[in-house]
Amino acid sequence: MGKASSNKKVARAAGTSGGRTSRGRTPWMYYLAIGAVVLLGVAGVYTSRNHRLTTVAATGRTAPPRVGQDHWHVAYGVYICGKLQPAITDQTDPTGIHTHGDGVIHVHPYVDSVAGKNATLGKFASAVHMTLNAGELKLPGGKDYRDGDSCQGKPGRVQVQIFSSPTDTVGTLATVDPRDIPLQNNQLLTIAFMPKGATLPPPGTGATGDPVYNLEHLNDVAATTPTTTAGTPDTTVPGSPSTTTGATTTAPTTTPPTSTTPTTAK
Repeated sequence: MGKASSNKKVARAAGTSGGRTSRGRTPWMYYLAIGAVVLLGVAGVYTSRNHRLTTVAATGRTAPPRVGQDHWHVAYGVYICGKLQPAITDQTDPTGIHTHGDGVIHVHPYVDSVAGKNATLGKFASAVHMTLNAGELKLPGGKDYRDGDSCQGKPGRVQVQIFSSPTDTVGTLATVDPRDIPLQNNQLLTIAFMPKGATLPPPGTGATGDPVYNLEHLNDVAATTPTTTAGTPDTTVPGSPSTTTGATTTAPTTTPPTSTTPTTAK
């Protein structure tokens, strides 16, 4: 009986490598595998984010409006319950999208974050401290309007009508968050808090001083017609005499002598 018991103990010891049970082992391979998965996941997220940021920055540099190259203009107007509001006068310009208080958005990006596809109505709203999103509209220093507030006896809502140019009198109602509307050169935007289904007109008629008129009579675009500056010498054909008076060079007009043919009486 004692011998059989002794044999069983020896067999058990041989099965557990000298008496140590499997429960006493540390699963290092398991922990290493979990650690590797976590590290790979973190690396993947970082790489993906970095790629996205690089792509956004590249888009800002290559697509118009481009940093330091393009200068776009967009006429805009804000209607509250059917009434056109005065143009925003805040001329804050931290990134290159601003207004001169003329009802026109001036777009000439300084940085990639507002260039290309990043040039949006939301960037302008942020620059001039206007609250604008899918359900809220508030002009600087004005009343806060939210979807559902009463407007002309009906529930109002934030809407934006996009007109592709001053000749577009119908426009298209935006279906995205107003902040994501891309700015396009020479377009018109009507930002409104109006009842659903209300007609949203262009932000002006072209009357002197309104946004449409100002869009068509910009005063911040460099003239393309060259001008002559006093004191700048003119280019003359070599060999042609010229008379110089002060700073102005004038080529004289020479009248050829009159040729007289003698008449012989017959």
